[in-house]
Amino acid sequence: MIGRAERNTLVLAGILFTLSACASVPADCTRGNVRLTQSFSGASSYACTRTGETAFQLTVTPESTPINPSPWYAFDLEAAYPVEVSVELVYAPHAHRYPPRIDRGDGVWDLLPGADVSIEAEGRAATLIVNLASGSSRIAAQEVVGLEQRAYWRDRFAASAWLAQHTIGQSVEGRPIQALFRAATEPAAPLIVILGGQHPPEITGTLALRAFLETLFDPSNPNATLDRFEWLIVPDLNPDGIEHGHWRHNLNQTDLNRDWGPFNQPETAAVRAQIEARVSHGQTPFLLLDFHSTYRDVLYTPPDDLGLSPGNFSRHWIAGIEAIWPGPGSAFERGPNHNPDLPTAKTWFAETYGAPGLTVELGDQTGRDRITALAQTAATALRTYLETASSSAEVDGILSRNLPAD
Repeated sequence: MIGRAERNTLVLAGILFTLSACASVPADCTRGNVRLTQSFSGASSYACTRTGETAFQLTVTPESTPINPSPWYAFDLEAAYPVEVSVELVYAPHAHRYPPRIDRGDGVWDLLPGADVSIEAEGRAATLIVNLASGSSRIAAQEVVGLEQRAYWRDRFAASAWLAQHTIGQSVEGRPIQALFRAATEPAAPLIVILGGQHPPEITGTLALRAFLETLFDPSNPNATLDRFEWLIVPDLNPDGIEHGHWRHNLNQTDLNRDWGPFNQPETAAVRAQIEARVSHGQTPFLLLDFHSTYRDVLYTPPDDLGLSPGNFSRHWIAGIEAIWPGPGSAFERGPNHNPDLPTAKTWFAETYGAPGLTVELGDQTGRDRITALAQTAATALRTYLETASSSAEVDGILSRNLPAD
């Protein structure tokens, strides 16, 4: 039998061992051999609690409320040795929406296996099990496309497509709002506006916008028809929200796609100023496309009987898309939703200038190859439409008229 002295010695040794083990696990998530950090463009600053040496809990909260339920998350896991790590995402008050993706340091984003994701508490919590090699891996709700990556893409695209790039304003936090321009060969040209990046987590919309523009302005397939139109393209309208990993809003806690009318925010006001400047010089708004993400692939269009010019654009463009869509099934669902009571970009454009404004929505979980195919098909159909429209009496009429700014 163990005597009292030996028993006390063993108890003391156990206590010392436990204290030593606890001391080796730092309370801070950003320290130790296994770390969770959120210090990059596109990451939020969520409260992190270390629940074990290789276990963490993140509280996923929006930048402000009320807000659309788009609970974005993005963080790095760093390990000094191969290890299995557990991260619990706790949502307050919304529910898990985006299946996690992982970049293991090679720039390739893969979905985390479904068996490694457990959804609990009716979606209010999700536990991710991540098997890491040594080094750093990035976990996020969608691919992370930070401001530096976006600037790199804009620079390369503008150079290849012969577009000019200028700063048209500053965000709330003083970041430049960059726009791409292509001037028309005729002074009273129809104006086409293309927007993206109003809502930071809507990465599938960003991916589609890029593929769309690269196809539209493909330098290996030049099209003189494009030069009859004036182009204003703002791919990343909410740089502050993108930088800080916001769900929806800019730094003034405002949904930018509800500020087209009030124009209380510097980001939307900068675009309006560019449009109005062109109108004052005789150009006529012809079309606005605004790229976003939602739960499915859908085009939100004005009704065909709204009396816009060019007439029936949505119907003709969608018919052109479907005529060349390789399938399977249809390309986009159509939602003829004008939302006259909401100050969105497409509604403001249609009601102010009598020209069609459309929201192009890609599904959160749409396959990336399908996104590329949809965007390329839509761009090709638009080129074909513009070729036909540019020689029509309707566009000749647009070229000759001068609409007022208000």
